[in-house]
Amino acid sequence: MPKRKRDATWNDNVLAAMEKFAHNFQFVYSKKDREISAYFEIGCLLSLVELYEKCGFKCEPRNLGEDGSYKYLTSPNGNPSNFSYLSMTKNLEKIQIRQQVRIVSHIGDNVSFTPDITVIPENAVIGERKDIDYANGKRKFFFVDSANVIAAHECKSMVPFPELLVSFIGIFIAGHKWVEMGHFEKLISRNGNHLAPCLFVGGNARAIHLKMIAGLKKAYPLNIVAGMHSGTWNLFSENAETCKINNPLMHESSEVEDILEGEGLTLTDPLNF
Repeated sequence: MPKRKRDATWNDNVLAAMEKFAHNFQFVYSKKDREISAYFEIGCLLSLVELYEKCGFKCEPRNLGEDGSYKYLTSPNGNPSNFSYLSMTKNLEKIQIRQQVRIVSHIGDNVSFTPDITVIPENAVIGERKDIDYANGKRKFFFVDSANVIAAHECKSMVPFPELLVSFIGIFIAGHKWVEMGHFEKLISRNGNHLAPCLFVGGNARAIHLKMIAGLKKAYPLNIVAGMHSGTWNLFSENAETCKINNPLMHESSEVEDILEGEGLTLTDPLNF
């Protein structure tokens, strides 16, 4: 029974956030059966948007329905151009937050996967092609290259367990070409504009899981946020203990300095080693 109570509270919070989100941007929420079952993913998306807004980004929903509805994409089978996404802007930095966009990895042309949420530059190209091994060549294969991924996030509405936690390293390495640069200490910043790649987990973590999470975060610039069902909603809270990073795709240190001008920060270009 306690578990059902926490889940109900989570659903109520997500519904409230979705209604607030729709109200703020003056459009209606259009839902389907599969979207109802994807409350957790949508809740994580809105939590991420809230973090970006607190970092100073302005949010603009794009590609809305004809009736003004925000069309959530909660299946990897959808065409991204048929669904809504979020354009986020802070000074010179412009990004998109998208759901269910397949990533083709730098580690191999045939290595691809679809994270629940992906953060990419505004000018990133979502390619398309037909592959005989994908849907028998009848449907197009939509993808973004891992070289254009700032952060890929995964959402799991379940209790954490060791194999789940460790498996996120695969998404982290395969989904972000910038990982090959190393020197992560130059990328991590408590004042960074971006949430490092994150695994959102619904259930609460036990002490042994918390130790594993701490060990993984010490080795890589990533996040594993557990306990979303029970209230770890604010990614700025002390309970979340999130790792934030500077944009790893910015090659020019002067560009970083221009974006952060007036914010009182001194940062080193993470790709200029």
